[in-house]
Amino acid sequence: MILPLPYPPELLRVARKVVWYDAPERTLSDLPTFLAHLMVYGSPLDVAATERHVPTEEFQRVLENAPPGIFTEEARTRPKFLRTRWHRRFGLPVPPLPRRRFPDGSLGPEPGGFFGR
Repeated sequence: MILPLPYPPELLRVARKVVWYDAPERTLSDLPTFLAHLMVYGSPLDVAATERHVPTEEFQRVLENAPPGIFTEEARTRPKFLRTRWHRRFGLPVPPLPRRRFPDGSLGPEPGGFFGR
């Protein structure tokens, strides 16, 4: 799904908050990344504002194809941002965390194995 232009002011506000390192217009142009960040960093009010403009199916699609590096082990274990909450909400099984694939074909570190953690 592509959000129609101009973006609603409330979505621009949410995008500015949950992806603070990029312009909100650019954030909203990449809906899967925006939604993944929203699920981790957004408040219930942010989620409600976004749900007025984005169908539930888009949230489910992000959970089924989560971008690596956003749903971290830390995000999974903090109760407020528990990733499993989203899976339960949509009746989806909780898969293992996604891992990055490097150019040589190898996969990123096992969960808990990054920088000696």
